Amino acid sequence: MAESPRPEVRKIDVTRVGPARPPPPPSRRPGGLARARASLEIARLRIADRARRVARWGRRRPFLAGGSAVAILAAAGLAAYVAAEGVPELDVDLPGTGPATLAEARASARAHPADAGAQRDLGHALWTANKRKGALAAYGRALGLDRGAADDRLVANLVASFGGSGQREAEALLWKNGLVDAQAPLERLVGSKRYPVRWGAVRTLDRLEKGTRRNWETAYIADLGSSECDVRRNAVEKLGAIGTARSLTALRGAEEDDARTGGWFKGRCLGGRIDAAREKIAARR
Repeated sequence: MAESPRPEVRKIDVTRVGPARPPPPPSRRPGGLARARASLEIARLRIADRARRVARWGRRRPFLAGGSAVAILAAAGLAAYVAAEGVPELDVDLPGTGPATLAEARASARAHPADAGAQRDLGHALWTANKRKGALAAYGRALGLDRGAADDRLVANLVASFGGSGQREAEALLWKNGLVDAQAPLERLVGSKRYPVRWGAVRTLDRLEKGTRRNWETAYIADLGSSECDVRRNAVEKLGAIGTARSLTALRGAEEDDARTGGWFKGRCLGGRIDAAREKIAARR
């Protein structure tokens, strides 16, 4: 009896990843800031895709789509700007790895009162639920147990408290615990249009020993745009003491603005103070 032929055996290279096989997962989880940038990029791509679909719809209905097209273009432009530049004075709630719900976070914090991570995660959950006062209290407990519990999300949320009712508490948590990772976002706030925000940022940076003369100069330049005359006058005096080329340029602009505000029935706020500041700068050169 003839022996039947043996089936052909093909060797498979198990190390080769074919086109249908997903790539291996990354070896480490990206940091909080990287995850935030990725989320913004995903949002930008979604808006762009929606814009393309609306554009196709608009081509079929040209008389109805004019206003919609303008709105979509504006939204897409804003998304691209945020993805590239960021908006420092908006809340930044970075994704975390803690409990999925506020109830779970509260239960974990009650079960582990001495666990800094559990208290921090409760703060994150409260922040997401828009319970900012409770979030700051939880962050304070976490940092009181272990300063090392501070993560990117905690720092970002403390900085995002500037301008709100919890700003003073957030300032204290930042500088008392030496959270120097807040330096960069705080420096973006020293030119804020809001007086308490910019000067809170300057104070906090100084207490973190990250203050610079440029921070003060930036805040005083912003003061030149204040609606309060005393604030503008103080800014002129301080910029005269700082005396950089940047200060001189800002004083020139303030002089032009001041000339426009004066008139027959209203005196100028700054008057000759800008000339005095310029003379002070010239005397030191």
